[in-house]
Amino acid sequence: MSRNYKGIWFFGLSGSGKTFLSKILFKKIKKSVIIDGDKVRKYISSDLKYSKKDREKQINRLFGLGKIIIESNKFPIISSVYFNKKVLSLCIKNEIYVLRIDRNEYGLMKKNNPTYNLKKNVVGIDLQYENMNNDVLDNNEKKNFWLQNKNIINIVSKQKNTY
Repeated sequence: MSRNYKGIWFFGLSGSGKTFLSKILFKKIKKSVIIDGDKVRKYISSDLKYSKKDREKQINRLFGLGKIIIESNKFPIISSVYFNKKVLSLCIKNEIYVLRIDRNEYGLMKKNNPTYNLKKNVVGIDLQYENMNNDVLDNNEKKNFWLQNKNIINIVSKQKNTY
């Protein structure tokens, strides 16, 4: 992260720390706006299900909201479970930093987990991430996670405190 970014997008499995990091950045970055994928799904994308096609529509909507926020001279902090190369390309063109958060320490996405065993199109089980060349924040080892997220917070918040 050596350049200025106009926004940040966290993606990763459920429980990986996306909302946690979003809230920390929100407190540190002036004029930031959180775009939480779950809330957008509840209030805007209630017409969508969880198929790959619908998940792609959802992240396109998240990107569109992020673009509107950037055009309003604010800093979007976007988070989603699903992500793909097409939206990564759009983010790069629009100077939105993309960070995948890895976490499998608690086995949240295992097939025998009762929360997911009867559902289809679960990211991490039925739907896998495409191979993308983006940064990854590892939340499997707590000490390293804290060091890495402190670095992300410091870099991003220094860039956008002038907003």
